[in-house]
Amino acid sequence: MSRTLMFCLACAVGLAGCGDDDSKEDETPTGPDLSANQELLVEMQNALEKAVALIFTGGGSVPGAGGGQVVVEGTSFIFQEYSPDGELMIDGQLDLNILASPVTLKGTIELTGSMEYPVIVDMTIDVRQEPFLYGGTLTVDGEIYDVAELEEEAQS
Repeated sequence: MSRTLMFCLACAVGLAGCGDDDSKEDETPTGPDLSANQELLVEMQNALEKAVALIFTGGGSVPGAGGGQVVVEGTSFIFQEYSPDGELMIDGQLDLNILASPVTLKGTIELTGSMEYPVIVDMTIDVRQEPFLYGGTLTVDGEIYDVAELEEEAQS
């Protein structure tokens, strides 16, 4: 399950980082800082692996390297000013329904700080398949993305 959460957050951060150049006043072209994004995602992955493990031990919290925490209550992941790097902060809640078939991950998180975007997560994960099959949508700042297409792009 940690790779599911990681995939969700990686997509959200990656999509938010891309932005919409047409809506920006600054016409200086800039590309994403891939090394910074990779470090950010590694830190988030480490925290999420610990958070997923807490589902099976009755809950708890995982501190962010840059502050805040992810609180695990049942199968809910509650982001409280969680920051993997001290610049990006994540607030909100994602709920995992492990009894659904396929498994669902739903909720809303808010990215603030170095990126400012709401992210609505409405994903399905078929854990009976190897590799997992992802479906549903991620809505980042009002833009809807197909999760299956994002997974396909990530694998290529």
